[in-house]
Amino acid sequence: MKINKYIYPATFGLLAMFSACTPNEEDSNGLTNGEFDASFTVSQVDGSVNRLLLNGSTDGLTHSWNGVQGTDSKVVFFPLAGDYEVTHTICGKGGVDCVSATQTINVPSDDPIAFNRIEGGSFDTAEDIAQWTTFPASVNGAGWVFENGKATFTGTQNWALQNLYQTIEVEAGHTYMFDMTVSGQGSDQTYLEWYAGYNPPVAGVDYNEGGQILALNTWAGCATSPFQGQLSDVGCGDTMHGLKTFDQTGTVYVLVRTASGVASSTPFSITIDNVEVRAIN
Repeated sequence: MKINKYIYPATFGLLAMFSACTPNEEDSNGLTNGEFDASFTVSQVDGSVNRLLLNGSTDGLTHSWNGVQGTDSKVVFFPLAGDYEVTHTICGKGGVDCVSATQTINVPSDDPIAFNRIEGGSFDTAEDIAQWTTFPASVNGAGWVFENGKATFTGTQNWALQNLYQTIEVEAGHTYMFDMTVSGQGSDQTYLEWYAGYNPPVAGVDYNEGGQILALNTWAGCATSPFQGQLSDVGCGDTMHGLKTFDQTGTVYVLVRTASGVASSTPFSITIDNVEVRAIN
């Protein structure tokens, strides 16, 4: 049986993915890993099989869930049925004397409203790629490339810009959770911004309708060195933290806007995959 390696933390609306712990450069607190208990309990939130409370002990100074820093407890959201592997890690001061405990959590059914509104978000097939539109259609010296089941914006021309978008249907009053996996070698001047608005992009106008839902922004301090993970975890500079509530029912343009930065002097690319927009209420 396939095990899904994703956690959807419902308290923040962010999508977390396995990543490695990085020890802090500090001294140990003197406790040994034999004194830590990383086991945790799993209970339903408000009777939902998709929203669960993970509750660990208060041992240790740092706690992480599937490699993402947190506290001794976490509310998570699994929108799809399946088996989910969750690892709780406790470390002493300085990130040493760590112990971990892992459980496989079975979610018996899909959340009835949380299906992915994005079509072709895995970029695996020609049909997937056909769901997306680049705008402008072509850009000198840079652009979106679809290969190996991913979409990559890359190039050698400084400050080339090309949007990637598709339309989805939303309902008024519902909150939607946006996320995707991202990776890149980092740059000193670049950005990736995610928007969703009722109007299509217009030539010569920077799209910004509805505010930045999620973002990478080197001026805000992220994507300056190699990065990989969920945009909700490794990104920065956005204003909505991956959550957006729409005030009108209808068609919206889900648009990724990015630029090549100083690509002529710095190798540049940003890769995206597993694009998701899911209702959470």
